Amino acid sequence: MIKNILIVEDDVVFCKLLTRFLTKNSYTTKDAQSAKQAFELLKEQTFDLAILDYRLPDDNGLSILESIKEGDKVSKVILITRYGDQEVANKAIDLGADAYVSKPINPDELLNVIQNL
Repeated sequence: MIKNILIVEDDVVFCKLLTRFLTKNSYTTKDAQSAKQAFELLKEQTFDLAILDYRLPDDNGLSILESIKEGDKVSKVILITRYGDQEVANKAIDLGADAYVSKPINPDELLNVIQNL
């Protein structure tokens, strides 16, 4: 069962919106606005789920996904891609992502994806 979620999203406003929404839905969340911050959080603790934005200022979500799949710090991964970026979504699934969600994100749709993992 998913309880503890890492959100990696460089858009601070959107990241805080997701954090607040998921917290209100009984999840514990930590957030990072860069790959560097994400890797630091992954050194400190484990997560049931990581929600990774593809485009980050210092890297991309696929490299974080690859690192996650090499270790045991995260059980499930959702990659966030911009609408229509099917090639990235397919690569994420090939690398082991459990799901992907296209931007713009409907929070209720994301919640449904999380609950079905």
